[in-house]
Amino acid sequence: MGGFAASTFKRGIDFINIPTTLLGQVDASAGGKTGINFNGLKNEIGVINQAKHVIVDANFLKTLDNKEFISGFAEMLKHAVISDKKYFNRLSGYDTSEINVDYEVLNSLIEKSIIIKYNIVEQDPYEKGIRKALNFGHTFGHAFESFFSEQGNYLKHGEAVAQGMICELFLSNKKQGFPVMELLELTGKIMEKYEKININHDDFENIINLMSHDKKNSAGQINCTLISEVGKPVIDRIVEKKEINEALNYYLQIFM
Repeated sequence: MGGFAASTFKRGIDFINIPTTLLGQVDASAGGKTGINFNGLKNEIGVINQAKHVIVDANFLKTLDNKEFISGFAEMLKHAVISDKKYFNRLSGYDTSEINVDYEVLNSLIEKSIIIKYNIVEQDPYEKGIRKALNFGHTFGHAFESFFSEQGNYLKHGEAVAQGMICELFLSNKKQGFPVMELLELTGKIMEKYEKININHDDFENIINLMSHDKKNSAGQINCTLISEVGKPVIDRIVEKKEINEALNYYLQIFM
């Protein structure tokens, strides 16, 4: 929001980001996206404008509650899924409970995530191609966020993205041949850190409707970023309503 204000005030002034949440450090502060939510939809109004500097230190996170901490951690897991299996294994083995956070190790993990994001953003700053890889988990995730926002029962961004990754891993198996054993492995590791969200079959239509408003869509079709294997994202994959229902059913079944 601050970046958006700076980008529009007097047709744009320089700004510096000093993120004090994990989500801000590994995601929102890096890459130049600024924006605000509008009409219940995520980041509908904004511009792309890089901060003059971004200052990051894990020590800022020592007063962060655990719910906010694991929200940011989901974006780090996403970076790993689209880039590096070894990094995913490091993250899945990292203790995210409040009493056991190792901030020295965390600083190195945050640096790794920021490097992954900047390497992609430098190739495609305005999201015409490969930057869309960073949307993995977000087509479903943004819809989950908006769905709970409508009910006044707010879901943290990263919590929503974690659930979205599970659904999009399923579609990766269905549409891109992502190995089923890895689907189950990654699903299990995500489930270890994130609680099930409260949705049921009656909610599917509303969720699909919210997905249809996602900014990544084109020509009235719903687009997802999927993966063919860990580290190999596949952008602009059109998904049909039937496939979305199957992914949501998979999500419900694994939490039964």
